[in-house]
Amino acid sequence: MHQTTLALTGPAPDLPEGVIFRPNALAANEQQELAEGVFAVTAAAPLARLRTKGGGATSAAMTNCGQAGWWSDAKGYRYVTANPATGQSWPLFPESFLRAVRKIAADSPWPDFAPDACLINFYEPGAKMGLHQDRDEKDFAQPIITICLGDDADFLVGGFARTDKTKAFVIHSGDALMMGGASRMLFHGVRKIYAGTSPLPGVNGRFSLTFRRAL
Repeated sequence: MHQTTLALTGPAPDLPEGVIFRPNALAANEQQELAEGVFAVTAAAPLARLRTKGGGATSAAMTNCGQAGWWSDAKGYRYVTANPATGQSWPLFPESFLRAVRKIAADSPWPDFAPDACLINFYEPGAKMGLHQDRDEKDFAQPIITICLGDDADFLVGGFARTDKTKAFVIHSGDALMMGGASRMLFHGVRKIYAGTSPLPGVNGRFSLTFRRAL
């Protein structure tokens, strides 16, 4: 796999149609409200490293909120309406989550995007996410919105095959990324976390909030 790497302070590269990068999408106070929402969700549905189909464990710890949550175990990848670890429904979206999604989607090609699931990934130093497609949702006409909180990270955007060339750029706390339309099924991932760069009190690491229309 070939990669194009940009400097830590460099701008995002030219991205494929349908990939919309919004640096500084959320102000510091909005980020802090989101972080408080994350802490509320993780108190009700604790973060866990999930088992993969191959028998290993995810590098990032995960949890969910909304009507459905993404899950991985020996049965495979899927969305479930209750937390398999507890048998309880996933926590509701914090209101700060919904405000952030409305703000980011407002002037996009998908202004009425209404997610029913939010996958929360937590990356400690050394954690990463391999190149993958988000393909467990029922309606690929709906976009995916990712909001970043905490440490900076190298984000990768590739092609429609795992071996396609990728572009790498740094994504910071408060940045948002949308993937939809022609780019909905592109491979993407997280290569590196820059430990100690979080501007948010109480957030040591990187939270990724990924909003989807799953059901």
